[in-house]
Amino acid sequence: MVTQPKIAVISYNTPHRKTQDVLHGLKAKGYQNVKIFALPFVQRENPFKPIYQHRPSKAIQVNLDDYCNNFGYNFDLTTAETLNNQLNDYKAEYVIIAGAGLLPDELVENHKIINTHPGFLPLTRGLDSLKWAITKGVEIGVTTHFVNTEADAGFLIEQQYIPVYGNDTFHSLANRQYETEIEMLVNSIELIPTLSEFKSLSSNEFEATRRMPKAIEENLMQAFETYKEKYKRD
Repeated sequence: MVTQPKIAVISYNTPHRKTQDVLHGLKAKGYQNVKIFALPFVQRENPFKPIYQHRPSKAIQVNLDDYCNNFGYNFDLTTAETLNNQLNDYKAEYVIIAGAGLLPDELVENHKIINTHPGFLPLTRGLDSLKWAITKGVEIGVTTHFVNTEADAGFLIEQQYIPVYGNDTFHSLANRQYETEIEMLVNSIELIPTLSEFKSLSSNEFEATRRMPKAIEENLMQAFETYKEKYKRD
């Protein structure tokens, strides 16, 4: 009988689409020893509203603790200040991020935390990586990595380019990228034991991007058509 690994999932204490999709993936894979550590979710007073929303955001409106209970998974509230000690006590073999802001240095130094980034690191670091990749004309990808104290760096687990097809729209491509993120994050638990080295993703060559200004974003659909002609597969 195969021993079940202990898995910790870091998320927000709110109905959250990526968290729900990650839990679905873990359950489908048959993982049983899963515990979700839920950080406080703070709603911004003036949240950024892009012209083109490209990330799935509609979650099933069930409280996270009830959601976990329905999956047979454990649940615990946490904060950025207490999470390190809670993970020390839980002793998970794998810690994955399903939703979190910047984590304290102490946490990432003491634990191997797995993240997926919607870009090909270190080429496309920072926010709105999909949009910036299209605008800059560089290939779109997904990177699974162990995080460290440097933003969107750490150590490589896996990278995949996202194919684009002639009948794609911007949103069909964005959805394909998102689905690949979820799949790679869940699959990393099986992949990591097969790897012998994890290449550093640290780089001073590429700066992390901020949210795309609307003056640039308003031309995104035109940039997407140019991108599609450059990279589309037959």
